[in-house]
Parts: sequence; C-alpha cells; structure tokens
Amino acid sequence: MHLLPFIRKLVSVLGLVFIITSGWLCYITSTVTGNGMINHSDGSLSHSLSIAGNRDGSSSLVNPDQSGLPDDSDLQQLTQGLHPGRGDPIPDAKDVHELPVVDVSFHNKRGNLLSGWLAIRSPLVPVIILTHGTPGNRLSMVQRAAFLYNHGYNVLLFDFQSYGRSQGIMSTLGMVESEDILAAVDYLHAFPDTAHSKIGVLGLSMGATAAALAASKTNDISALVLESCPVDATRVPGDVPDDAARDADKQLVEKVYGVDITKARPIDVVGNLPGHPAIFFINGDADTTTPLAGMQGLYQMAGNPKQYWVVPTADHAQSFDVDTAGYIAKVDAFFDTYLSYSGRPGA
Repeated sequence: MHLLPFIRKLVSVLGLVFIITSGWLCYITSTVTGNGMINHSDGSLSHSLSIAGNRDGSSSLVNPDQSGLPDDSDLQQLTQGLHPGRGDPIPDAKDVHELPVVDVSFHNKRGNLLSGWLAIRSPLVPVIILTHGTPGNRLSMVQRAAFLYNHGYNVLLFDFQSYGRSQGIMSTLGMVESEDILAAVDYLHAFPDTAHSKIGVLGLSMGATAAALAASKTNDISALVLESCPVDATRVPGDVPDDAARDADKQLVEKVYGVDITKARPIDVVGNLPGHPAIFFINGDADTTTPLAGMQGLYQMAGNPKQYWVVPTADHAQSFDVDTAGYIAKVDAFFDTYLSYSGRPGA
C-alpha cells in the first residue's frame, strides 16, 4: 500500500515526458516542406539534410562541427595556405544594397552547412552561381552578382566550406569546394523558381578551379566563366609556396577529407567535360599568380565552344576592377549566347 502513491507519481512523470517529446518531434517534422526546403521565421530558406540524397549515392555524412585537426604542429605549419581565414564579416542580407538578396543555406555531401545569398530576378530564367577565391568569401563576388542580376539573371553566391559563414575545417584549393558547387546545383534544382533554369557558373581563382572540377562531374552546368584560373591549384605560389608545402597539404587533406588535393588540376578536365559547357577564360596580362601562359594552355586544352579575353595591365583576379565596362559587356554577352537568354525581363 505504501508503494501506490510512488507508482502513481512515476506514471504521471513518464506521461509528461512522452507528451513533451511527441510535441517536439511534431514541431521538427512540421517545419520541413514537401520539397525538402525549410522555411524560417526570418524569411530565409534552407535545404533539409538527407543522407541518402548525395549525388553519387554515398552516405558520407560527417560531423559538420568537427574542429580537430591532426595533432602535428610541423604539418600544420607547412599547410598555412589551407587556413586563410574566413574573410571579411558577412553582413545580414537586409544590409546588402547592391542587389536584393535573401539568406539561403544547404548541405554539401559531407554534412557541412553552406551559407549564401540568392537573388531572384524572375522565375525560371537562367541562374548564375558565383564562386569566390582564397582568401575571401561571397563578398568578393557581390559586384559581379549585381551586374548579372541587373541584366536579368537570377544569382546565387555562397561561401565555400570553411569560409565566411559556412561550416568546414579548412580550404582544399578547389577539391571539396567543387562538391560545394554540386550541392548548390542540387539546391537550385529543388528550389521552385529555379528548378528548370539553365545554370552558369562564374568562378574566380580557386572558385574557377572548383567550377572546372564541378563541371567534370555533372551535365547540369551549361556555361563557365573561369577568371584567373590556375592550371594546377597546388602550384600557385601564394597558396603552396614549395614542394614541402604541397606534400604536407596532400597529407593533411587526405587525413581530414579523404581526397587527393594534387588532383585540383583544371588542365586535366577542361578538355572532357560531360555536359560540353561553353567556357570563357579571362586573365590579366600582368597576373603573376596565374600567369597568362597558363590561361593559354587551358584554352588550348578546352573543348568547344570556348573563348578568351586578355585584360591589359590586370593583375590576379583584378580584371573586373581594371575594365569594368568591358567585363560586364563581355560576360553578359557570353552568358546570353550560351544560356539562350535575351536579357532583362521586360527590356
């Protein structure tokens, strides 16, 4: 008889726990829409994570918040080029004045949550993905995104893994970043306003490496602008100063990501892209980081259709700043031609 009150209290507590847990699960389930998008109270849009949703069918989900690197101080000292920092602070979308963007987020195949901005000019028109270099983040692509948006394109610019507001441990000079671009393509295919849009990519420096590598793994990219693109990302002196650093980079990236960073070589892929995208190479003739001879080699190896533009006096990744009007006119015309687009809606 003395146990009866205790049993009643225990049953009441267990019932309360069940009710709270059921309510929490119902709330989580109700926030995910049928197409995998999550609608947030602040108006931003993100894609729900599906382990089975990897492009290659694998389930390579890892802890996106892992922060530990191999405990080898010599290795980390040699690989400083893989740790450039996250770039300038990312402002809130409402504080971006160059074009009207909304916050978006989506996961790459490794489970890292990638952060970016999307600007929709008109549903179903082509969309341009803009990919930044290193060091940097999406902010370095805002001016380019603005002129493309003003011309009538939808634009997506985002931070590669480990840059800006995106999760991740370190740069891989384009290797894992190419997976980020494929995740962006998947995100756009799942988003109603761009589900059937043609896709172009404008990549700058490391972003150009990643764009070329991504285009070697998909048919979904129709046009590529590769600006200041390396022949071999592991031979760019500012990022990889010598062979010792290159060997250390290879060792560290294989430990952390399981990929071979020495395969970040656009020269090996531009001649055999499965979707046969048009490629527009842009390079300054004063570029000592990715010299003009490298661009000429890439152009010779690339499949058709292709074109190039050499910008007088422009240093690395400075073609837009040196000849802004020429850059805008040529890039707009290139995307118009190969994305079969006639320009600004209503113009």
